[in-house]
Amino acid sequence: MSISEREKKEIVKRLHHIRGQLGGIEKMLTDDRPMKEVYVQLKAAEKALHQVIYGVLDDQLKKHFAEVLVERLALCPGDCDDAERLQFLKAEFAKLDLKELIDELAWLRNSLNSVKRLNISIPKEVTKQ
Repeated sequence: MSISEREKKEIVKRLHHIRGQLGGIEKMLTDDRPMKEVYVQLKAAEKALHQVIYGVLDDQLKKHFAEVLVERLALCPGDCDDAERLQFLKAEFAKLDLKELIDELAWLRNSLNSVKRLNISIPKEVTKQ
């Protein structure tokens, strides 16, 4: 899955900010600043990098989630066993935090795989009767 030009620009902007933070930390070390101050800045740079990582991961997971959800909804005519949960996910998935998104994506992929296996294992002649 690729990312948009806008997303790339935002990531590069954040990485430039982090690079600036790291340059500042290097200067602090050269200037023999107290290690407590250096540590605080290192933690700030670490947090900024984690925000980039989780931002990219969150965006990519949401895109993948949407694709899987669309595929699963296409296999549910509206009255399937999972219809209510699928409609909830359709309405709310953008609001899910990363852990919830991962958990729901696992359920959604299992549901999709089960439906696909069921559709493959039932001969078309049986379903037409």
